[in-house]
Amino acid sequence: MIRKIIFLLICFNLGLLSYFNADLILPSPVKAVTQEISPEKIQILTPQQIEAFPKKSAENSNTAINASDATPTVATDTKPVACYEWGVFSKARITEAQIASSKIALQPLVIEHSSVEAKRFWVYKAPLKSAEAAQAKALELKALGITDLYVVEDAKWKNAISFGIFEEEQLATNLVKELKAKGIKDVVKALRNQGKGYTSLIFKEITAEKISELQQLKSNFPEANLKEVNCN
Repeated sequence: MIRKIIFLLICFNLGLLSYFNADLILPSPVKAVTQEISPEKIQILTPQQIEAFPKKSAENSNTAINASDATPTVATDTKPVACYEWGVFSKARITEAQIASSKIALQPLVIEHSSVEAKRFWVYKAPLKSAEAAQAKALELKALGITDLYVVEDAKWKNAISFGIFEEEQLATNLVKELKAKGIKDVVKALRNQGKGYTSLIFKEITAEKISELQQLKSNFPEANLKEVNCN
């Protein structure tokens, strides 16, 4: 009995101790820290002071956005640079040349020539047995420093190597001598386009890009010469 009374007294004392020291035993709740506002430190700004603050430029923002979204552009040479004459052609071939020109978006003027004006002298090497042999020979000739040449693709003269077409016979003769001096054999000088009914195509103020495309057509028309002329 005495033990029970002593046990109850101990429990009663412990309960009183916990009650009066609860703030020490239990964790304190988190209190929000607030910054005290000092009314005397509040300052009202004038419109002039507000305007003085640095501002973010809308133009700079737009520039930055545009710069990130911009895609690189490639400059193209579209400015007219020169005039060219391509000829001379027989009546049977002029239509083919016009069609070839239209395929690269060119519409040339057609100029008629007299029989004297139509004379052209062609310097060439006779057709080789195959396209491979012609290309190999062309590379061999270029290694000797002869760069003004091309392999003919026209059916009649396919795989011949053309060195040039001239209005003056003497220029053609001089070229033959130069080629033979470099050890090139079987070079031929022949008269082309004699007789009536010959024409040339005149290309007015075409771009460098179109000139390059036009030069690629030469191999199909070995009888014609492409040259730059006065635009007047």
